[in-house]
Amino acid sequence: MAGHQASEDEFKCAICMECFTQPCRIHPCQHVYCLECVQNLHSQLNPHCPQCRCDIQCVMPAGDVELRMSQCHISCSECNIPVPALSLKQHKITCPGVQRLKAVAAQSLHMRRPGATAPGMGPNRSTFRCPYCDQSNLVTYQLIEHCNMAHTNCTTKVVCPICASMPWGDPNLRSSNFIRHLNMRHKFEYDTYVDYDQDDDAMLQAALHASLHDSQAQF
Repeated sequence: MAGHQASEDEFKCAICMECFTQPCRIHPCQHVYCLECVQNLHSQLNPHCPQCRCDIQCVMPAGDVELRMSQCHISCSECNIPVPALSLKQHKITCPGVQRLKAVAAQSLHMRRPGATAPGMGPNRSTFRCPYCDQSNLVTYQLIEHCNMAHTNCTTKVVCPICASMPWGDPNLRSSNFIRHLNMRHKFEYDTYVDYDQDDDAMLQAALHASLHDSQAQF
C-alpha cells in the first residue's frame, strides 16, 4: 500500500471537525481549514479566524497540506479500513460502520420516557449551534470539542446553547467565560441522564444519590 499511515487528528478541520476537503490557509495567521468552511466564514460581516480571532486578509490553497494528505492513509475510526486521507470524508458518507453509528445515535435521540413530550413537540435538546460561528447540529461532546479547537481564545460573552435549551435555563444569560463553562458544566449528554421535569437542585441530588449507589456497589 502506497503512503504512510497518519492520524485523522493530523488533518482535522477545527470548524467542521472532519478531515480536510480542499484545504486552504488563512492569511496572515496561517491556520488551515476546508475551503467550504472558510467560504461560510466569509458570509459573516467581519470574517475572522475561529481559532485566533485574526482578521482574514486572504485565503490561499494549502498545497503543502494537500500534498501530505495525498501521500498517506488514515484508518477509518468505525471500520478500521485504511483510506486515502483525501478520500476519508467521502468514505464516511457510505461507510457501513458510520451509518450504523448514526442510526443508533438517531434512535437514542428520539427515545422518550413514558409521559414525556412527543417527538417534535418540545425544544431541541439533542443538538446545538455554536454561539461563535453558527456551526450547527452538534451534540454536546462535539460542541465541546469544536469550541476547544476553534474558539479557545474567544472572549466574547455568549449565551450557552445547552443551558438555554433547558426548562430552567435563561436564554438571555451570557457567559463571561463560555469555554470554561462548557468544559466544567456540560460533561454528558442531557438526553441520556436528565429528567426535564426536575429542577437543577433535584437533579443534583439525584446525581449524588446515583454516584453514592455506584460507589457502594463496587465494594
